[in-house]
Amino acid sequence: MTTSLISLSEPTATDLPSHPATDPCAWLTDDDAARIAAALAATCAASTRKVYAFAWGRWMRWCSGRGIMSFPAEPAAVCAYLTECAEQRLSLATIDSACSAIAHQHRSHGVSDPIAHDAVRQVRRGLRRIIGRAPRRPARPLSVAELRQIVAAIDRATDRGVRDTALLLLGFAGALRRTELAALTLADLEAKPGGLLLHLRRSKTDQEARGQVVGIAHGQHPLTDPIAALDAWLALRGTAPGPVFTSLRPGGPPLRPLSGNAVSTLVKERALAAGLSGGRISGHSLRAGHATSAALAGVGVDRIAAQTRHRRIDILIDRYIRPVQALQTTSGRDLGL
Repeated sequence: MTTSLISLSEPTATDLPSHPATDPCAWLTDDDAARIAAALAATCAASTRKVYAFAWGRWMRWCSGRGIMSFPAEPAAVCAYLTECAEQRLSLATIDSACSAIAHQHRSHGVSDPIAHDAVRQVRRGLRRIIGRAPRRPARPLSVAELRQIVAAIDRATDRGVRDTALLLLGFAGALRRTELAALTLADLEAKPGGLLLHLRRSKTDQEARGQVVGIAHGQHPLTDPIAALDAWLALRGTAPGPVFTSLRPGGPPLRPLSGNAVSTLVKERALAAGLSGGRISGHSLRAGHATSAALAGVGVDRIAAQTRHRRIDILIDRYIRPVQALQTTSGRDLGL
């Protein structure tokens, strides 16, 4: 923080008043420092800061046990640490998180990044070959038929049933992430003659909160119409400002929003209650289900990408489109087995 403030306080014009060389930040007030610190902290999401803090703490403890400096770090020490992590059978994801945390600490304090050293880069490349990457186990996409099975099993005579139906259908129709569903507020909803617009203030691919707009169309069937389901929930929820999807726990504060984890749990529980296997079903199953179902229906990749808001089309194709196409085009169908 001090180094960052010093770099921010360096004058850019020769006619600025001079300050003592021993303390170039002497003119900053406590309020200035607090605001700058908040802005610097906001460069990373809260979840990322939490991961970095955990990984940095583990690195510091290792260095303390070896009697070496954790900051600034020597590339040789980082190499030793990473190889020991691998020997302890920590995953590549954990090792990568350690590297990211160490690099972040050094860069944010204006110190040479040891992770960028060639020796560290070579060690990381070698560890990838030694450890290998575990097969990715993505969330299982829900099909339209499965979604219909889930909502058909929900008792809409209860407040919870009305809420859960609206959340499931809106999440599927909008290809929304669980965090986006949890963050929706009444102010983010804009009714239109042709449907509904959702104004997402922040998302995974919009960390700077420029805002994204998602269109929701009316459903073709009463059972799975997302706008009708949302209207039914809002009639129960009321018009008070706040989150769209709220907790219904008795005794809790009014209009308390659901968390992203609660959304994921809700999706899994409703799928299990409808008789589906809960394996790999999570909040992301709604978003993945939209993408794969749209691909099966022949929707173009450009339209799917516009709805899912993928920045990289290759990720959309590799994760959602190609698995569907592989089943449609496999030559195994014509072998007569």
